[in-house]
Amino acid sequence: MKLAHESDLSDPQMTLRNIKQQCVLAVCYGGGHVLMLIPVLKHLKSLGYDVHVLGLTTAAASLRKAGLTPIGFKELIQPEDSRAIEHGIRLAEEMHKDSKVQSLEESIAYLGLSYADLEDQLGVVEAKKEFTQKGRQAFLPLAPIRRLFDRMQPDVLLTTNSPRAELASIRVAAELGVPSVGVLDLFGFGAYNDIPADYVCVPFKQAVSILVDRGLNPDDIIVTGNPNFDWVNKISSAESQAASWRIQHHVKPDEMLALYAMKPIWDEIEETIVQSLEQVLTNKPSFKIAVRPHPNSDHQIAERVITRLGNRAFLNQNTPLPVAVEASDALITHKSTVAVEAALLGRQVALFHSNRDYTTHAIPLNLYNWSTFSITVDEGIEALSKLKKDSIETQNQRGADVRKAWNCDGQSHIRIADVVVQALQSSKLSRVV
Repeated sequence: MKLAHESDLSDPQMTLRNIKQQCVLAVCYGGGHVLMLIPVLKHLKSLGYDVHVLGLTTAAASLRKAGLTPIGFKELIQPEDSRAIEHGIRLAEEMHKDSKVQSLEESIAYLGLSYADLEDQLGVVEAKKEFTQKGRQAFLPLAPIRRLFDRMQPDVLLTTNSPRAELASIRVAAELGVPSVGVLDLFGFGAYNDIPADYVCVPFKQAVSILVDRGLNPDDIIVTGNPNFDWVNKISSAESQAASWRIQHHVKPDEMLALYAMKPIWDEIEETIVQSLEQVLTNKPSFKIAVRPHPNSDHQIAERVITRLGNRAFLNQNTPLPVAVEASDALITHKSTVAVEAALLGRQVALFHSNRDYTTHAIPLNLYNWSTFSITVDEGIEALSKLKKDSIETQNQRGADVRKAWNCDGQSHIRIADVVVQALQSSKLSRVV
């Protein structure tokens, strides 16, 4: 097994005079996907590559904030696309959300072109049936992505693990003989998120066996880490705000504080968590809970949780998440990237899920005893009861071990950029042994 930086890649600086016109095309949705790619794209730009990004949904805002100029589906739609425009206007009336997409025009173009393409693939009747059942998940917009490739003429594709436009971009790249690099987040290993790229970047070596079992060629898998988590290296070296945060929220140094990171919707998993906490709080007098609602949730749900948990629970919603995680001794949540961030900082994690399908988490739960996994209230009570306040030294050592195992060293974006350079050079090296 090798990390990307351990292979015999050529020095990217060596070919600078030859790559000024080489085009890197990235395709990504928002959230953690675009945040994974932004550092990689900025590094590639610094090396002289011509970088372009199709930024979908909330990705566009993140890209602009990072100083990049995204392309949208509205740049792909043409006046003669009357059928797509009609579909787009109809669908946008019910589906457009200002918080998710930069403009109504982008929604019309995305929904319209994607739906028209679905009709071209399945026929009018089957397309309507498929869309009724699956909504936007029915889309695989191959024709619009072909337009994008025709316009940009990319030399390499960089994308992440998602169905719809990202998967379509990998397939179009394969059609045209353009090498593709896919970057997997921690939770991209379900069958619905296959990523058949030429090169697949994964966060840690435990992911390799999962993908090989699913049919991927081990020679196509590179262990790079995930750039979305490299911020933990900065926080560990910066002046900590944790102590002052605890004082501000009336949490004593010797008290155990758990941060409860909620899902955007209330479901049986959240109910299991709260029922478990209700029982544990009666027997742990020094246990306090910071309840953090999801940014996209109804905050009244969090208020009702606090009412159920009593005066040892308080609302936490405005503090930057890294500060809140660092100030806590443990994290309680469902399948979430916040859990990984807490582990990378050496915090204990109590994960709750509806079943024992560990592979949906795609994280090595057994590494360094950092996490418990509960699917019932009784298991939750047992797991939460065993949480104890760790020393700073214990937290630091646990965090260092997990960061090392998950290649979280601030260099993930460079390793992924190296893979892009390798793809451009069209010479595959042996990367998994």
